[in-house]
Amino acid sequence: MAGAPGRGDPSDLTGLDEGFERELLGEAGARGYLGVSLPVAIGGGGRSPELRAAFELEVAFHDAPLIDTAVTLASAPLGRFGSPEQHAGLLRRMVAGEVTACIAYSEAQAGSDLAAVATEATPTPDGGFELHGTKVLVTGAHKADWCLTIARTRPDVPARQGLSMLAVDMASPGITVLRRPTMNGWTLCDVTFDGVAVPAGGLLGERHGGWGQLTAAMADEAASLFHVGFAERLLDTLTAELRVLERHRDPVVLDRLGTLEARLDAALRLGLRAATAPPEGGGAAVAAAVSRIYTSELLQEMAAEASAHTGGEAGRWAPLFPPAGTGGSSPPGPAGPLPPARPEAARLGYELLERVHGTIGGGTNETKRTLVALQGLGLPRPGRR
Repeated sequence: MAGAPGRGDPSDLTGLDEGFERELLGEAGARGYLGVSLPVAIGGGGRSPELRAAFELEVAFHDAPLIDTAVTLASAPLGRFGSPEQHAGLLRRMVAGEVTACIAYSEAQAGSDLAAVATEATPTPDGGFELHGTKVLVTGAHKADWCLTIARTRPDVPARQGLSMLAVDMASPGITVLRRPTMNGWTLCDVTFDGVAVPAGGLLGERHGGWGQLTAAMADEAASLFHVGFAERLLDTLTAELRVLERHRDPVVLDRLGTLEARLDAALRLGLRAATAPPEGGGAAVAAAVSRIYTSELLQEMAAEASAHTGGEAGRWAPLFPPAGTGGSSPPGPAGPLPPARPEAARLGYELLERVHGTIGGGTNETKRTLVALQGLGLPRPGRR
């Protein structure tokens, strides 16, 4: 799409300003690029999971902005558990590229234990809810039209039995969004709900059935092939930089690159298995967890390898590297614009900072390992100390 240069926003995960992102989202929706694998009956393209995987892989590899933000983050629970009215309204507008969305699950005191969330949704006489609580580490809340969140609707029962998922209009009174910078320059958000009125139609699926909806959403997010595309691009960039540095003939370097290439192939296979696993049962969640653990840690390993070769130049220029999709130049330094001598070295330094969040976002890898142990291997749950 023409017009990307000069439309950057380094404080946003996509690297694009909101106006351009919405233009891109609308055009992608009009072309049918969003929700390609969702069922036709709920507004999707009805195509195979393999096509969605290929789309995600190419988008990530080519540094394209993540144009299906709402569908990527919110369509799995909305599609599987939403009402016909929610499908006809909210989901179809997402697929058409007309609205943006965020997901707000994590809380400061709960960490990765989403069963410990304290946000409460108190029933109201009209069948709706009054929402109180604060969510943290929310991607894109500052520009979202809608938010899927999880809240406690029955405090008198065990944690996982008293949660419900709600679709909240972000224009509702009582919502405050605070952006917080991350170590790599873009921001995540705190979202506070202070007596927010959620109508009855905002309940997703059955009341108190939110845990199943949450686990389905997390598995779908982890099963994407975006991280595999990032890894493929990173390895290509590293290989090209080693040629510039004339280290590509070093037998030790060649052995290391060969190992990373083999591991990248394994990541692709794990990603495809996760993307095509049936959503029913626990197999999809386990496959998605295995894929995300492996690929996110491979990305960190690649970034560390790149930093070891590029050294001080990568570290010097990493804070100035514009995030993917900006189409612009580095932001001004203390003495004005400071373009790096080798932009790829700057990119590799940036990657060292960027790839940390892949092992944390969407649930930490430690949490995912526990899921694999319990559901995949059938091991007993350890007792709490």
